[in-house]
Amino acid sequence: MTQNGMLTVETSRFGAIEVHGDTVLTFPNGLVGMEQLKGFVLIEGAGPFQWMQSLDDPDACFVVIDSEEVIGDYVVTPAAEDLAVVTGDAPGAALIALLIVTVPRDESAPLTANLLAPLLVNLGNRSGVQAVLTDRHPVRHPIMVRNQTLASTG
Repeated sequence: MTQNGMLTVETSRFGAIEVHGDTVLTFPNGLVGMEQLKGFVLIEGAGPFQWMQSLDDPDACFVVIDSEEVIGDYVVTPAAEDLAVVTGDAPGAALIALLIVTVPRDESAPLTANLLAPLLVNLGNRSGVQAVLTDRHPVRHPIMVRNQTLASTG
């Protein structure tokens, strides 16, 4: 990190970008199937979409969306151990649920969001966990976002 608190992040999609160091999200357990990826930053995308760029691998970048943009009555009931990862000593901390978006190669196919394994993020301490839920949620829930596309996100 530089003296002004900025961090240079190498990415394969965006090149070298600078982000403020206090925007880093830490996933102590990594992501499912990618446990080695611990640090991420969010990069603005088009409309409600954001890019979640890994600090550990310049090629690892995911499109995410806040769950409230996708489904209003989405209830996340994480396992106690997942909740402990993000809340630590503050069990009442406010969390947001980010959903990983699948962008199909076929442009006529819908965008989908993974409701089964949301990314729970505590914006207070900037920690996160990918919670695999036991509830019956689809892995590919069609996204219908009002007048928004991913066209300008890359």
